Amino acid sequence: MAHRYILTLDIGTSSTKTALWNEDGRIVAQDSYVYSLSRPNPLWAEIDANIWWQAVCSTSAKVIDRADINPHDIAGIGIDGLGWTLIPVDRQVYPLSPAIIWLDRRAGEETRWLNALPNAPQLVNLAANPIDSAYITPKLLWLKHHQPEIFTSTYQFLSVSGFIVARLTGEFTCDYTQAYGYHFFDMAHERWDAQVAEQIGVSLEKMPPLYPCMTIAGQVTATAAAETGLVAGIPVIVGCLDAASGALGAGVTRLQQTNEQGGQAGGMAVSLDHVVVEPDLIFSHHVLPRQYLLQAGTTGGGSLGWFRDLLTQADSTVAKIPFEQLGQQVEQTPAGAHGVIFIPYMAGERTPLWNSNARGVFFGLSYSTMRGDLLRAIMEGCAFAVYDNLRLAEEHGITITECLGSGGATRSDTWCQIKADIYNKPFTVARLADGGEGGHLLGLFALTACAVGLTDQVGGCVERLLPNRRTFEPSAERHAMYEELFQVYRRVSRHVLEDFDELAGISQKYELGR
Repeated sequence: MAHRYILTLDIGTSSTKTALWNEDGRIVAQDSYVYSLSRPNPLWAEIDANIWWQAVCSTSAKVIDRADINPHDIAGIGIDGLGWTLIPVDRQVYPLSPAIIWLDRRAGEETRWLNALPNAPQLVNLAANPIDSAYITPKLLWLKHHQPEIFTSTYQFLSVSGFIVARLTGEFTCDYTQAYGYHFFDMAHERWDAQVAEQIGVSLEKMPPLYPCMTIAGQVTATAAAETGLVAGIPVIVGCLDAASGALGAGVTRLQQTNEQGGQAGGMAVSLDHVVVEPDLIFSHHVLPRQYLLQAGTTGGGSLGWFRDLLTQADSTVAKIPFEQLGQQVEQTPAGAHGVIFIPYMAGERTPLWNSNARGVFFGLSYSTMRGDLLRAIMEGCAFAVYDNLRLAEEHGITITECLGSGGATRSDTWCQIKADIYNKPFTVARLADGGEGGHLLGLFALTACAVGLTDQVGGCVERLLPNRRTFEPSAERHAMYEELFQVYRRVSRHVLEDFDELAGISQKYELGR
């Protein structure tokens, strides 16, 4: 009997990661494709969506070749992609303009217009999300106002995963997890709201049909097969938001479980069975039926890498030090970093502040401050940023009993313990049998395997494939100290917001920014 395989495609902000899995849930080959964003204006962040298709074609062909398998044995394909991204395409699924991604802040005027509408609170309640430039709705209006010919000629507005699905199958789709970027998406009833769309000025004829993520969108076409090394007829699921598949792959399979993300874009996602409207946080469907994700997104995850690179200029011996060894240096500094607090807003801050002018701050420096103090302060500051959001979620009566860690930060035991102590929750890192991280690709494997009948249950599949669990228990004594430091962190971070806005104006006036 021939083996059956699953192909998973994770389309991220800076790279595409592709893996070929056997039916037992083991990766037999993987590849990645790195790309860069275009920033023609300081507020813009875009990319030619064709680059994502090139990444899919390249990595798919390579994993098939490396695994030395017959592509006829691939039973299904699963796709996830970054969210809050606008891709206008024609009937042949060719992009009509660069994709405007989640980091883009160009639609400030449109955001202000939306927030000034008399029924703006109703839009927030409908979509269960704030109106901010990062979301797709303001970007749609920006396109309509500034590139009306493209807006008018667009056949469909697609998400990142929807774009790849359409290139593979010719079918236009949007899944529930990606729809949260639109403020005419009715979160509770899983449908486009025609009345709100008309008020905003968007024809629903330009919007793809909505589906659950495990729905089979279609099969690989002959054209797509020729470009990717696949064969025609392979089922392709509708796919999902990368944060949702990542939460699943970290082990969030049951209600009230929480994924803590320790990557370049940090944050958290807690699984709920009901809609929560909190304008300072983010809300979406989970990939599992009848589950939602209350999410937070922070920007400070790259701070430790930034600091390491900065140190390299003065001391070349730190150039290749991995994060786990940096953690060993941190262990020499006591909790609290000798009174140094780091505000990790290195690229503005998303939740709960929604301020793109915010920047990083070291607070409490002295002549006695050492390298280890700064390293620990960075780790603690990034955890404080997530804790800021966890506390807000708990104010809504949400019970968080355990955090399931994911991302590069989980490679540092020290950082994991810091998070357990600050959150005052057990912090668990669940890994694959080979010690690798589950993440987006595992989540996609489980979803796709279930959709094509290779497994009966998504949650059970993920739990079976994450047998190695290590839990860091919180210290009540250290948490009490961290709680006092957090109060200082929170006051400082709010106090300087107006100063950040003023500084941004001065920097723009005199061209001081980089």
